[in-house]
Amino acid sequence: MKLTPWEPDLKTVVERIESGDIDLQPDFQRQEIWSPAKKRRLIDTVLRGWSIPPVFLVVTKDGRMEVLDGQQRLAALRDFVRNDFSIDGSITPPDDRIQSLDGKYYRRLDPADKRLLDQYTLRCFRITDYLPDEPSELFYRLNQPSMLTAGEQRNAFYGPAREQLKNLVRFFESGDNNKKTIGFSNARLAYDDIVARLLLFLEAKTFATKSTEALVSQRFKDRSEFSGDVLAQAQKSIDHFSRSRKEALAVRLNKASTLSWLLFFARFENDEPSHEYMTSFVQSASTTSARNFVPQAYAVFQDRASLRVTDVSSVVYRDAALWFAYYFSGHLPLPETVDRQTLIAIRDDLQSREDTTFEHSLAQRLNLERWSKLP
Repeated sequence: MKLTPWEPDLKTVVERIESGDIDLQPDFQRQEIWSPAKKRRLIDTVLRGWSIPPVFLVVTKDGRMEVLDGQQRLAALRDFVRNDFSIDGSITPPDDRIQSLDGKYYRRLDPADKRLLDQYTLRCFRITDYLPDEPSELFYRLNQPSMLTAGEQRNAFYGPAREQLKNLVRFFESGDNNKKTIGFSNARLAYDDIVARLLLFLEAKTFATKSTEALVSQRFKDRSEFSGDVLAQAQKSIDHFSRSRKEALAVRLNKASTLSWLLFFARFENDEPSHEYMTSFVQSASTTSARNFVPQAYAVFQDRASLRVTDVSSVVYRDAALWFAYYFSGHLPLPETVDRQTLIAIRDDLQSREDTTFEHSLAQRLNLERWSKLP
């Protein structure tokens, strides 16, 4: 199989698609599935003069070309030239020239802008001299999944918020938090993802909000820094976590449970938490006594820690379970933001009704927004 570089301009490629010289729908290809928003981002990339991934084309016996890889990109370019959608000038990072083109269709572009677009060079490879199964094998290899984690994607951003995040992650790691001590590493920037969400919640002063990848990423695209108060609160929380984790020795956590412990310690403004509490909470898993229903709280915490870290109810339920066990294990005082009466009401439910579970009482008693307020 032979791959020959070919670098046509955009206008040439679109004309060859329209004439049928380039086939976007050979048998092995999926349907055109890109959303308008994704198509607009591709046009934005072209308008900026940035590179897009290469296109692979199989040259057939009659000299036509079938797209092997790059179908969605070529279809988006064709659709823009067909005036099927307009330019989005609001895509970040801001660009004055592109903002001035907002809402314009291809046919409405000034000659100079249209010429710049038409002359954009595409990187292509024409595939010839191949055995029957070679193009399909190449297609398979080109489309092997290599998805970046949320932390890895945000690591590519530039700005003060990202640098603040990296400094906090280094502080987290300096507390001897690593795969050996907590159960997972930062190999794919898991710590970055956890601390990013912590900062987002502290800035919002609540965790009763879904920390979707889009929302977290948008905050780190923002040019503004996190405030000194938010950074100090995050650092103090990480310090309490590290000190407590050392008391507990090796614990097995994941991203969800680590985030919950950091949120737990973030509540303490003036009072010092009990750094022995993490040990007693973990040990409650093996206790045979159901005194004060702490084992039930631990079971809910563990069950909810297996769910998605962005699920609001899971984050809130884990937090309530930590504070229930903290209060009824005799650790005092409670921070002002923790609703003591709700904890007592949950305990009273469990004492008065044998058919009530800890999670059912949480569902009945917890006001997610009120419970989730942070100092």
